[in-house]
Amino acid sequence: MIIQQTVVSENRGHEGYWIAFLCALILMIGALLLPYNSVNHQHNNLQAHQVLITELTPPPLSMIAELRLAYEEIHYFHEANQAWLSVQQLEADWIAPFVRDKSWAHQGEHQWSQIAPGIYQSNPAQGGPRYLLNSQDQALDIWIDFKNTTPQASIIKVNVNAQVNSDVKARLNTLDTTSLIKAGWTQVVFESEQNASEHGH
Repeated sequence: MIIQQTVVSENRGHEGYWIAFLCALILMIGALLLPYNSVNHQHNNLQAHQVLITELTPPPLSMIAELRLAYEEIHYFHEANQAWLSVQQLEADWIAPFVRDKSWAHQGEHQWSQIAPGIYQSNPAQGGPRYLLNSQDQALDIWIDFKNTTPQASIIKVNVNAQVNSDVKARLNTLDTTSLIKAGWTQVVFESEQNASEHGH
């Protein structure tokens, strides 16, 4: 004959409540600390000349937002026509930040120049940072000169092979990132690029 006996806790199940409470507390603390750990991890992967877009203040973010849209237009036009849009064409097509509207005036009246095929650089008339948009790559590439005090350096590589090979004329000049870094420019890193870099490691 099997005898069954039920043992009732003196606290009537309160131990289960305490265990559940402690588990919930641990999960909550972990959720709170996870973003801080993620931010630190992202900063550790950045190089000295790079800055996360999430670390930028509103004025540069406004310009970058316009440059992102301009990049899409420039890149699409180049893929369709195998030609790069000039600053004059961008302004005529009302593509910000090249068009001289109220936003252009508010952001410092940047004078844009095409320093190489698909590479556009600004020079603000009212002070402030300079911007550089590199549309040659498949990925968006934006640089900022926050100090705007360094003299204009040679940041373009000349492809001497273009003189003997017409197939590379479209890539006559490319961005010299080494000179750009030495001149004090900062590269903007977007979250998607950061995540791709982390997965690559």
